[in-house]
Amino acid sequence: MNADGLVVRDGDRAAATGRLVRNDRGDWFEPALWIAEPGGLRRRVRPVWDGAIRVAGADFDAVTRRFETDGAVEGWATVTGTWSGGRLRVERQDAPAPVPTAHSRWVMPPCPAPDGGWPVTPRRGDVDLSFDLGDLADTGAAVAVTVFRPGPNQAVLVVAAADLAAVEARLRPQLGQSLCVVPGRWTEDQLDAVRDHLEQRWQSWDLYQLGPQHGEDGQARIAARLVRVLPEIADWAASLPPGIVVLEPWLQRRLLRNVVTCHP
Repeated sequence: MNADGLVVRDGDRAAATGRLVRNDRGDWFEPALWIAEPGGLRRRVRPVWDGAIRVAGADFDAVTRRFETDGAVEGWATVTGTWSGGRLRVERQDAPAPVPTAHSRWVMPPCPAPDGGWPVTPRRGDVDLSFDLGDLADTGAAVAVTVFRPGPNQAVLVVAAADLAAVEARLRPQLGQSLCVVPGRWTEDQLDAVRDHLEQRWQSWDLYQLGPQHGEDGQARIAARLVRVLPEIADWAASLPPGIVVLEPWLQRRLLRNVVTCHP
């Protein structure tokens, strides 16, 4: 991941989908946040999150799900504009973009299929595979454990392991050919160090979601959702082992397409 390419700098065009808010402190824009509201109270415009960005030129009469009360207004939109002076200056405003439907990415295990293909595993309720990890996770021998589904009625347990021998000894007798063990790219200690570093900068880097994420290769990594990528965040990410962290900025750069003229 080229984190420097995610940095939003002054003069860059950027876009995001989120909640627009106008209150007595100005106009604001923020990502969708999971915030529980107390029941039984009169509805009001929810206060702006501390990590919200300032916005200029938003049309509050054109927002989706517009709500106004006590002099404050809120609604949802997709906004494209220029980042300048610590705020997003709106150039285009559209209805909020739909959230992409999540699809399972864990399809083809990162191990070669055995002769005859991956075994058929009868499903029992919500359980694809029955196994007992024992202390593999607690000792750090198994860094990431993910169920892949290469075909109908097929389930394969993929383990990214720090100790391949320990994982094989524990799980191979239980799962047979429905097990795929690969060397872990990082240890639990390395992953914990990345997560700790981000947690310590939760507010200053405007994070709003953080946790482990398993990739299509069966490896664990730390995924961080944040408002935007700052230069110091990109510099830190560049110092890490490649792939150990995934930065998912809410405010993303929008590059202008270059026009190429061909001459005979």
